[in-house]
Formats: sequence, structure tokens, C-alpha cells
Amino acid sequence: MADATDAIRDVMTNSKYTPLLNLGRFLLFLFACFDAYTIRLWAVTTYGRVIHEFDPWFNYRATEYLVANGYTAFNNWFDYESWYPIGRPVGTTIYPGMVYTAGLMYKVLNALGFKISVMDVCVFIPAIFSTLTVTAVYGITYEISKNRTASVAAAGFMAVCPAHLMRSVAGCFDNESVAVFAICLTFYCWLRSLSNDKAWWRGVLTGVAYTYLVSCWGGYIFVLNMIGVHAGALAVLGSFTPKLHHAYSLFYVIGTLGAIQFPVVGLQPLQSMEQLGPMFVFFMLHAMLVLHNAHAKMTPKQYALFKFNVFAGGMAVMVLILSWAFSAGYIGPLSARVRGLLIPHTKTGNPLVDSVAEHQATQDSAYVNYFHIMCMFSPIGLVPLFFNRTDAKMFGILYLLIAGYFSRKMVRLILLLSPAACTTAGIAFALICEYGLKTITLPIDDGSKDAKGKKKAVKNTQWRLFGSSGPIIPHEVRILVKAVSAVMILFSINRVFAYRNHAHMMAPHMSEPQIITRGHMKGGEVVMLDDFREAYWWLRDHTPEDARVMAWWDYGYQINGIANRTSIADGNTWNHEHIALLGKALVSEEEIGYEIVKHLADYVLVWSTRFVGQYGDDIAKMPHLAKIAGSVFDDVEPRHYMPIDNQGGVSWQAKQGLLYKLHSYRIGDPEIELKYYEEAFTTTHSMVRIYKVKNPDMESKAYAAEHHDYPPKLAPILAKRKNFKQIGDFNLDRNQK
Repeated sequence: MADATDAIRDVMTNSKYTPLLNLGRFLLFLFACFDAYTIRLWAVTTYGRVIHEFDPWFNYRATEYLVANGYTAFNNWFDYESWYPIGRPVGTTIYPGMVYTAGLMYKVLNALGFKISVMDVCVFIPAIFSTLTVTAVYGITYEISKNRTASVAAAGFMAVCPAHLMRSVAGCFDNESVAVFAICLTFYCWLRSLSNDKAWWRGVLTGVAYTYLVSCWGGYIFVLNMIGVHAGALAVLGSFTPKLHHAYSLFYVIGTLGAIQFPVVGLQPLQSMEQLGPMFVFFMLHAMLVLHNAHAKMTPKQYALFKFNVFAGGMAVMVLILSWAFSAGYIGPLSARVRGLLIPHTKTGNPLVDSVAEHQATQDSAYVNYFHIMCMFSPIGLVPLFFNRTDAKMFGILYLLIAGYFSRKMVRLILLLSPAACTTAGIAFALICEYGLKTITLPIDDGSKDAKGKKKAVKNTQWRLFGSSGPIIPHEVRILVKAVSAVMILFSINRVFAYRNHAHMMAPHMSEPQIITRGHMKGGEVVMLDDFREAYWWLRDHTPEDARVMAWWDYGYQINGIANRTSIADGNTWNHEHIALLGKALVSEEEIGYEIVKHLADYVLVWSTRFVGQYGDDIAKMPHLAKIAGSVFDDVEPRHYMPIDNQGGVSWQAKQGLLYKLHSYRIGDPEIELKYYEEAFTTTHSMVRIYKVKNPDMESKAYAAEHHDYPPKLAPILAKRKNFKQIGDFNLDRNQK
């Protein structure tokens, strides 16, 4: 046993073994990257190369348009096949970074001789970028801990972290699959810019990485404020240095100039309330640099007076500017989504925001599912960051705490917590293993007893609590300490393997593409339920190319991307009043709804998945439709559409609605009769139903095709709507609020 511990101690302490240890760490890092890629391919091996869910279908369609028409045409693309009849200005309402990335990858790979389709690129991008995210997390962890073992462990945690996995499986071609890498890259560049006094120039790289993030995802606001809070905290806590000013200034100027180049962002970095904090930090650091340079040239009394004048004058100027900006309407209040992070999600004031499941508060059980053993490791890894404080350690503390807070407010934001949780978990795992091995390999007899067994005063013994200054651990309990250390190491390794197994067990569930689902026959046989694509393919193959398909906005992207038909609304949700008009048509009685439908649609598509035991269909969504419609049309009373019991029972008013009748016609309720619609197609398992609108108004259709506006015959209904106003509606004239 002594020989074994001596050998371990020799490997850990002898520099000649350092290359061997580094090789081992490198191989483990490569395995983490391999694991990150392969765990995300479950859907591909099971279902084939398929785009998942809803939003990814728009991103795929946008990438196809970009590849076929070029960047100039894409930036000027006004899509009249969505948001009928008004259309959607795609170039000004999209974060184009991921689409640009996919288009560039497609062209480069094909130029190199790899014959690959746009679909293939879009399917595999999430898996490819997951390996880049693992690399960036390795870098962040090393900058914080300066420990390569901790960095490799963090990379391993991130590789299969379910919180990240849920938004990055192959086929999930959504913005977050690329944005998480951009977030981690921005944070890594920021920490590198603070690593020493000469590294501040890397603030340029931070600004460039941040610009790429802005192009990919609206979550850039979190990163902007995270860096702003970190820089401000360092300055306030006495860690201001010129490098902090230089690095932050380069980041903020380059990042802001880059951000405003994207039409979807515009001047929000200079006008949006949630982005003003980092601007304040920018000017504060300039004031502190002036004070820093003047300090050595003044007496203490002169410096104190000068400091007061600088901050008092700066605050006075800031108050005057902000007062003018608010009164002039130049600065808007917090947006509904940001406000939802500060108050319960169902009370943001916007029923459209409140209807999205991803905006719900996070339950405790979600942390266990998405982080597993990291729920224990991360708090342990946070503790050493409070000792021997550095700029990077301060960032690690703030990142975990702030991301943890916001992840509680919205389940979607668990994604933002994943890099911080993996970083601190990696630090904890390395701490346990390295300290444990060091303890195990210490000789029990270190000269603290003489030949007769009597205690001696030994100053340099390593058997001390809390380092060299702590009390000496008694000779009699050192074996127990060794045993406890061994148990902790074995337990930690066991839990890491359990974490990986847990992630691999969750991967199939998270990889379900939603567009295809699996069901079980009574005999236990697994069957593929491909009703959704079946419905869209039917539309593609059996309806005219100019057919207009009305459905709730969730399905608009798939109607465009798979059926290649015109939709009424989709998940972009840029026009609240238009969605409210759609909601009114669907929840109103058949006769009333028809007065809207006949001017806008040729077919109506309804999800009826409860016929196969999946109850999140259009009947379950009716209360949300009614709330959104009622926020614009006073004649829609949302309370009449609420479930009548805890089992989701449908109210009498909801049963009179068009949506219920189309959902349950002939199958759920044989007594239903339709006057203005005829059943055109019902899928194999009755999960989707399509109805043809009888006698659609062709004059209205011709008018919309020519003018791309609501037909005049809808004017009496449109006259009854009120523009939706909410706190944070920045586009409203201030005098109209």
C-alpha cells in the first residue's frame, strides 16, 4: 500500500510526469467533445435527418432562401407567404447569425467537394456547435480556476449537460444551439482580456464575439448586463485598474457598434432600459480612470474634493440626460419578457407572452433533472472562488448567482445557467480528487513522533487543517482522514458516471423531434406517429399553390416550411393585433368566425392530438387564444373559455367556438354540424384535421394579392379592435399611452 501511495505522490509532484498528465487530460477533453457530439445524434439515428419542432422550420426555410437568393436579397426579403395578408419583413425581424452561419457552412463544404444539402447542414449544426461550446467552457473554467483538471471536468459536465442538451440536439436548428457557444466565447474573451495588465487589447475580441452573439439571439442582453455587472462590481469593490477600463471600453464600443448594425436590434442598446446599466458602467469607468490618473498628482485633501466633484458632476449630468430622454420618449420602459423575469410570468400584462410554456417559472424538480449531481457539486465549487479573489473568480461567483436567479424565473433560462453550473461543478470535482489524492499519499508518520512514540513539535508537517497555518491533525486520526478522502474520491467518481448515465437516459426524450412522435399499441408495440408531416404533405400535394391555411400561430412555420403554403401567423409574434384577429376567428361561434375566415383562408388546420392521449392540442390552448383575442376585441370574454374543472373540462362557451367544432366534428362529438366548412382530410391517427372553407371571398383574396393588406370587407370587424397597449410597448407614441 505504501508503495502505491508513493507512486501516486511521485506522479503528482514530479515534473517529469507533467507531459503524461497533460496527455491524459487532453484525451479526456477529446472524449468530452466526442461525447457531446454523439449524444446529440439520437434523433438522427432514430428518425433520420429531420428538423424539429416549430421555430427551426422557419430557420431552415430562411437558410434555403439565403442560399438560393444571396445575402442582399435575404436582407431585403419581405415574406408574403406568412402573416397573410400583410406579410412579414424578415430582414428586420430576424436574428440572422445562425442562418448566415449555416449558409456559409453549406457553401464552404460544397466548395470543398462535400455534396451536402441545406437540410443536412441545419440538422447537424447543433451537434457541431456543442463541441465548440465544450471547448469554450474549458477555457472559462481554466481562466477562473487555473486548474486544468477542473477545466477538463467542466468540459465533461458540459458535454452531456441536459440543460444544454434540450436546446442543442441534432435537428433542433434553433438560435440557442449556436448562441450558447457565442455566450461562452464572449465570456472567455472577456476573462482573457483581464488576465494580466497587457491583455486588455483582447477586449476587441470580446466585442467581436459579442457582436456575433447579438446576430444570433435576443439573449445577448443577459451577456451585456453580465459583463457590465462584473466590471461595475470590480470597480466598486476596489479592483479598478486601467486594464479594466481599456478592456471594457473596447468591448462596449465595438459590441454596441456591431449590435446596432442588425435591424432587429436597431438603437435598442442606446434606448432600451434593460441595456442602460452597461452604458452607465462605461461612463463610470471613464470617471474612475480620470481619478486614477489624478491620484498621484494631488494631496489627499485635493483628491477627495476632486473625486466628489467628478462623481457629483457626472451624476447631475446623467440625471438631466435621463430626465430629458424619458420625457421625450427616447428611452422606453422594460419589455414584457424582461418584466416577466421580475414578476410572476402570468402577470406581465401581455397574454401572448404569458401563453408561452417556456416563460413559466422553474420548478425545483427541473434542476434535479437538468443538472443532477451538479446540484451538489456546484455550491461546493463556488466556495473556493471566495478565497484569493481574482477578477476571474469574481466573474464566476456573479455568473452562477445571477444566472441561477433568472433561471428560477423562467424555465427557458436554465440554459443560461448550464455553463456556470458546469464550471463550478468541475472546480468542485477537481478539488475533491486532488485534495483527496494528496491526503491519501501523505505518510502517516511525518516525524511528529520520536522512536519511543512521544509527540514532537514539527513545524513543517503537511498534516494541518486549513493549510500551513491550521492546527496539526492528531496522529491517531490520520488513517480515518485517509479513509474519508478515499471514500469522497470514489463517491465523486461514481456520481460523475451516474450523471453521464442520467444524461444519456434523458437524451432520447429530449431528442424527440415533436414533428414525429412515438406511441404504444395495446400490446406494447412501439409505433411512429407521423400525422403532422402527413397533414402538411397532404396540403402540399392536394391544394393549390396559392392556398391560404389558417391555424393557430404555433403551426405557421411548419405550414410554410413543410407544406409550402401561405400561413396566417407564426411564432415570430411580431404583430399582436393580427394574432388577436386570428384568435377571434377561431374562438368565436362558427357564423361569427366565418365572417373573418372567408376573407383570409381557403383551409383551416386544427390539432386534435387528444384522440391519441396527448392533451396539449388546440382545445387546451383555447383559453390562451381567448385571452389574446380579448386583449384587442372587447366582445371576446376570456373568462368564458376557461376550463370548468381540474381535468380540463371544456366550458359551454368554448364548445360553441369554431375551434372546438372543427376539433371534435364527427369524432369527438357526433352531434356537431358544420355549415361553412367541409372536412377535407383527417390524418391516420386523427391527430390533425384539415377543413376546406366553403365559398371563400375571392374578391378579398384578389385584393390581398395585389395590395398585401386587409381586404376592405374586413373593415367593419377591424374597426372594433383596439391597439394592444402594454408597459414596454416602445413603438407607441408616448402621448398615446
